Amino acid sequence: MAYRIRDFSLSLLMTVFFFPVIAIIGALIIFVYGRPVFYSEKRMGLHGRLFTLYKFRTLKPVQGQVKEKDDLEGRVLKNGTPENCRGGFFKFLRKYSLDELPQIWNVLAGDMSIVGPRPMPAHELLHRFGSDASKITSVRPGLTGLWQINGRNDLSTEERRRLDLGYVETRSVLLDCKIILKTFSAVLSGRGAY
Repeated sequence: MAYRIRDFSLSLLMTVFFFPVIAIIGALIIFVYGRPVFYSEKRMGLHGRLFTLYKFRTLKPVQGQVKEKDDLEGRVLKNGTPENCRGGFFKFLRKYSLDELPQIWNVLAGDMSIVGPRPMPAHELLHRFGSDASKITSVRPGLTGLWQINGRNDLSTEERRRLDLGYVETRSVLLDCKIILKTFSAVLSGRGAY
């Protein structure tokens, strides 16, 4: 309950603080590319409950079944691939994680937490974690977490797996505070985001 109260309070403050930025980004997307403004996808949440995750739409749609590079395990992204990013403005949004601002509403709704393992589609969660998938879904997925502050997409799949499991096993208010503070420098550096 304490985690939920913290998440609701922080996400409410973030909504007020970032609302002008969210409104401007949304308006620019509509002006340049039209609707929809958001990309949505079903992800696994607390106790395996599916929820709809939202992001700003920054990628050109892909036609048919397009596979990505091996380091992303050939996962098909329904909203495009990093190589198909729409342009400089949208690359900027992705580099500094501004495309993920709509997930503040996922936190407000109780689907996500400020800190936790990264939410994944069901098939990806099972592929990456196997029998440990239930450990990952024993907590709410987060806006940020250990692998986001330790290299993000520059990390290998195994490193991400280890960090997410490590978070679940050692979760604490102090660890969450450290992750939140380090998230600012990780986001501002833009390292590992694409």
